[in-house]
Amino acid sequence: MRVTCTILLLLLATAAVCQPKTKPKEKAPTQKEWDANMKDMKGMMEEMMKDMSPEDKKMMDSMGITMPDMQKLKMPAVSDKQLAAAWEDEQRIVPKKDVGRIASIPTVGAARLADYVTATHQKVTAGLDKKVVAVGNTVYGEIQKKAKTRRQAGNMALGYWVSGQPELTLYLLGKICAEDVSETDNLSNYTSALIMLGGEHLAIPVLQNLNARFRKNSTILNNLGQAWFGLGDIAKADKYLDSVITIYPGHPQANLTKASIEESKGNTAKAVTHLQKSIQHSYTRQKEEKLNKLGHKLERKDIRIPFKATADPMGLEQMRRPEYPTSIAKLNALYPLWNDFNARCDNKAKSLEIEYEDAAAKYAKSTSQVVSNAFNILNNGGLPTYSTPPLMRKASMQLTERLAYYDQKMKKLADKYLAMRKDIDEIYKKNPPPLPEAPCEVHRARLDKLLEQMNNRKKYYDDEALHLFREYCNDIVYWSQYTSTDANAFKMIQLKYQIFWLNKNKELQPVDMSTYYGSCKECAEKEDGKPGKLSDFDDVACNYRAVVDLIVVKYEMNCSHTIITHYGTFQDIIEKEIGNKYVGGSIKTHVHVTAKDKLGPIGIEGSIGVDIEQTLDENRNVADWKGTVKAGVEASAGITEGPAQLGGKLSEEAEMEFGPNGVEEVIITHSAEATAGLHNQSVTIGTQEKISLISGQASRTYSGALKGALFERF
Repeated sequence: MRVTCTILLLLLATAAVCQPKTKPKEKAPTQKEWDANMKDMKGMMEEMMKDMSPEDKKMMDSMGITMPDMQKLKMPAVSDKQLAAAWEDEQRIVPKKDVGRIASIPTVGAARLADYVTATHQKVTAGLDKKVVAVGNTVYGEIQKKAKTRRQAGNMALGYWVSGQPELTLYLLGKICAEDVSETDNLSNYTSALIMLGGEHLAIPVLQNLNARFRKNSTILNNLGQAWFGLGDIAKADKYLDSVITIYPGHPQANLTKASIEESKGNTAKAVTHLQKSIQHSYTRQKEEKLNKLGHKLERKDIRIPFKATADPMGLEQMRRPEYPTSIAKLNALYPLWNDFNARCDNKAKSLEIEYEDAAAKYAKSTSQVVSNAFNILNNGGLPTYSTPPLMRKASMQLTERLAYYDQKMKKLADKYLAMRKDIDEIYKKNPPPLPEAPCEVHRARLDKLLEQMNNRKKYYDDEALHLFREYCNDIVYWSQYTSTDANAFKMIQLKYQIFWLNKNKELQPVDMSTYYGSCKECAEKEDGKPGKLSDFDDVACNYRAVVDLIVVKYEMNCSHTIITHYGTFQDIIEKEIGNKYVGGSIKTHVHVTAKDKLGPIGIEGSIGVDIEQTLDENRNVADWKGTVKAGVEASAGITEGPAQLGGKLSEEAEMEFGPNGVEEVIITHSAEATAGLHNQSVTIGTQEKISLISGQASRTYSGALKGALFERF
């Protein structure tokens, strides 16, 4: 339909406004050049709308879509300084060494740590927007009422990081830590927030204290590496990040930053390897874009899919077909049963087609609503944004791989069909009919032999074909639940393959039943046959669910949607006053670890279990991971059991990775109890939550408001 193409072109043109040019410039664009580009883009959109026919406009009106007023459309305004800064940041692979901030880093002993944290919080507060501080004080009062422990208070503060309020999180964590520096998880999380908001120099004294107390802790070492990277001391960053990767070769944030370091040195192959390891642990679009920039296309083997399709998600194996007749007596008994089976297939297919039309109408309505909303945003001077299902990219790659697999299988099946037809033709030739006047018993004996040979051969082919079609339908529908953006669209896919399955069951049936039915009545024996049974068609229910409850906000992620629930009365005020800004990194939630000696902030490595050994190539130097806790690896849930079996609600064991638009992947692990040896200690995974914010290179996209907060003397 032409109107659909027009809408898509318009939306693509709108999206293109915010996309960077793929061809790099020798120097930063000027404001004049930017304005000219915006004017050209606006003009192109106006021309497209002028080209719309009256019929298209009328159709869009009937769909409730109001065309945007191009005069009201506001294009982003930027200055020469902003463009130059953005261009310089885009061209630089690693940060420039910040001698001033490095020189300002004080040495802080354990005795003065509390004073330093208080002073840091005061410095940070002075640099924050007054609205953030005002909202923070209100929220802090609410946290004090609800939190049972200081750790839980810190976890609640991290809920606002997840919600896209990093500065509020920073303020809350600073206030919580300034009142009590004994909770090391909160201190570690505070340093992560400082690092990702441009306060790397402020975080390092605290991290050095933590590192002295908790040796070989991957979260602390990663934060130190990210801090020195942000300050431009690449040699120190390299040392700490290498230590992290020694502990856990697949660390997502350490490998992502190492990729930038290797790229800056011209070691493209090493940079690609680090990116592949980071993506193998958890995927984000930012990582894939960086991989593409390095000239490597993301492949299915680069990603880890920690869940598998169930054996028969659509319930197709419930289908029971009548037997294949291997004698004239059996044919006379079974032919009516096959006719009844086919009639029920037809009736079921017709009812499914009606359901399909209903789902298609609902999908068209919801799609037009999405388009209408997009144009309403344009009419109000904004630019529409769209989110995709959380696991869409991974599932789409799996789907593409499976389609290629079935394409090859279908070609081979076509060859097998020709071979089967040839064999049946040979069977006909070897069993010519007797003379018409021959006794009934002779005709019966010939038909019995013919039917047995033909239908045994046909059944062998049909069984193989139906097995392939059953796998094909189940696979396509199962993975489509992760790629479908609309419930009705997914319903249409399910119905399409249910109808396909019914048609294949009608198509693949015994040979020549109607030709020989009723033959040799005078001498044929009587037999009974069992009727067939149609599949009830199970709904393909999503068996992936990750629940991360941070008290102030809860994330529920399933196959195609992410539901965010905010608790309390302040969220609307928060978003209105300070908006949303998403900063990268990872959040790891765990059940509480207890041991004779404290183990420090939880590490990221526990979320990956035995399956990473199966999916990663040996040449990527992956350490053995079979439930054995090695020296220096902090204990974490999942170490003995691997990834969670899907279908359960996991509210205490999850890892969330962030991109520029929020949470992009959640990795879930067992909530079960696990024990393992660590430095000859006995470690037991308990039930109290333990959460780590793990800093990452993605923070470079933030403005770095804390860079000017320096200590002249401490």
